[in-house]
Amino acid sequence: MARQLRIEFPGAFYHAIQRGIERKNIFASDKDKDRFLSYLNAAHLSYGAVFHSYVLMDNHYHLIVETPSAPLSKIMHYIDTAYVAYFNTKYKRTGPLYQGRFKAPLVEQDGYLHYVSCYIHLNPVRAGIVRSPEEYTYSSYNAFVSNIEAPHWLNTGYILSMFSEKTSEAKNLYKQFVMGNIGKEKEILDQNTKDGFLIGSKDFFTSIKEKFINPRKAEPEFPVLRQFKARKDTSMEQIKAIVERRINNDKKLRRSLSIYLSRKYTQKTLNEIADFYGGIQYSAVSQIWRRIEMRRENDKVMAKLLLELETEIVECQV
Repeated sequence: MARQLRIEFPGAFYHAIQRGIERKNIFASDKDKDRFLSYLNAAHLSYGAVFHSYVLMDNHYHLIVETPSAPLSKIMHYIDTAYVAYFNTKYKRTGPLYQGRFKAPLVEQDGYLHYVSCYIHLNPVRAGIVRSPEEYTYSSYNAFVSNIEAPHWLNTGYILSMFSEKTSEAKNLYKQFVMGNIGKEKEILDQNTKDGFLIGSKDFFTSIKEKFINPRKAEPEFPVLRQFKARKDTSMEQIKAIVERRINNDKKLRRSLSIYLSRKYTQKTLNEIADFYGGIQYSAVSQIWRRIEMRRENDKVMAKLLLELETEIVECQV
């Protein structure tokens, strides 16, 4: 079966959707949802991804993702791979967690991004879980309509600016917009989705086709455009040096963290990482990854240390 067309270019906006296999839950607890959100933060640090709205339901999630400096496929691969590794390790399971490949229609940001955001925030209402979107914890809605501080990876300002230049007025108008569209939000998106891969006007659809889709050059299975300026690759030598500057009294921990971060921030294979650090099998790289992930979840000191190391690594990529 041919894959759905996906256009990728810097500054694109997408409505990314991922569902559990056989509609099974992908989040078994609030702690799982918190962990997933931590991977959005990591994707922001590692790949410059910007998230403009989100909702995490028990068996699926929705995101609005902007891609300033890395293709969506790379961002989503990182988020989903990291989360599946965490989930499978925590619950001692194997096999796929998701129902195939994620879906991600391209969105015309100026005319339709606020409609996609409305659709996302009304998901719990549509499912009958809550009566009002502000009652649902794991969505970005309250960051749009209240005075709570949004995480640095979540940009509420872009969509709110469509309603007013004044923040307080924009929040009130956005709330009125969402509440006024209850029951109509799905129909609006359905009417403005073109060929399953684009949400926007006819003019936007035409311009995207003319600019990015060339039937003579497109790959028959999966035509896609990637025009991203790649970030500088971080070498394993650089990662090892960064870790060694922070940890000089625990050789075993220093080595484990270097291996973990090399898997996360380089394009090297498991075999290449194993060869570089010597004396281990490639399977040990995955085992070290899982152990550090579990420590990150349960040890606040370790989580803080890893965030600091990752921030320094990302600075090397700019």
